[in-house]
Amino acid sequence: MKKLAVFLAAAACVFSLSAQELTGYDIMKKADDVESAPTSSYKATMTLKDKRGHERVREVIERAKEFSGTTKTVIVFTTPKDVSGVGYLMFDYDEAADGSKKDTDSWLYMPSMKKIRRISGSDSSGDFMGTDFTYEDMGERGLNKDTFTLLGEENREGVPCYKVECLAKDKTEKNPRKIVWIGKENFMLYRAEYYDRQNALQRELTCSDIRKIDGYWTTGRMFMQNVQKNHSTLIEMKDVSYGIALDDSLFTVAALEKGRVR
Repeated sequence: MKKLAVFLAAAACVFSLSAQELTGYDIMKKADDVESAPTSSYKATMTLKDKRGHERVREVIERAKEFSGTTKTVIVFTTPKDVSGVGYLMFDYDEAADGSKKDTDSWLYMPSMKKIRRISGSDSSGDFMGTDFTYEDMGERGLNKDTFTLLGEENREGVPCYKVECLAKDKTEKNPRKIVWIGKENFMLYRAEYYDRQNALQRELTCSDIRKIDGYWTTGRMFMQNVQKNHSTLIEMKDVSYGIALDDSLFTVAALEKGRVR
């Protein structure tokens, strides 16, 4: 028993040292590598609140599917009437062996205009449908775009987290500096702070109701507040399911135009 106790103590020491040796990049890489399902489906409520306290509520549906080297996602607004049928299609590309990553391709469909608009370049930093999330926030950011520094450890939402500073290599970005809190056990995002080009805090993101559904870590609530505009967006997930059959043809511009995603 004494030998076992010594062995366990030594193993705990090795684990502790290993955890301390994680770099900022290591942590973000583990967060990026959290397992995702081959297909997913959910509904979500978006509640937008302005500085006067006025609220607008929107409902959306989302479908996502992993293809070879690409994750394709489609989001369609179902209510209220003024945004019903608006669709967003996004192709996120896997990181290459050399660490490079192709930028996300995305398209926005506006049924009132019967027109598809490609979202690219500077457009990606724009607000997504009047929310406090940007088009870039909706996709996956390549690790090669930032440098990472581990600032320490803090509890967020009652969970022990790594605190990591992310500095964009392109200083002209809308948010060239971010600080994120990543769960030590599950490597999920619990909080993020976004700073503008003058290094002033612009937005704060809080993620909660994080749990496993069908074996996959899932974030149930995302609250983004623009502290400069005193405007916020709350996204609440519901009817989440994984591994369901989804036809490849749903993830096309034509499917958006024909209203096939529902």
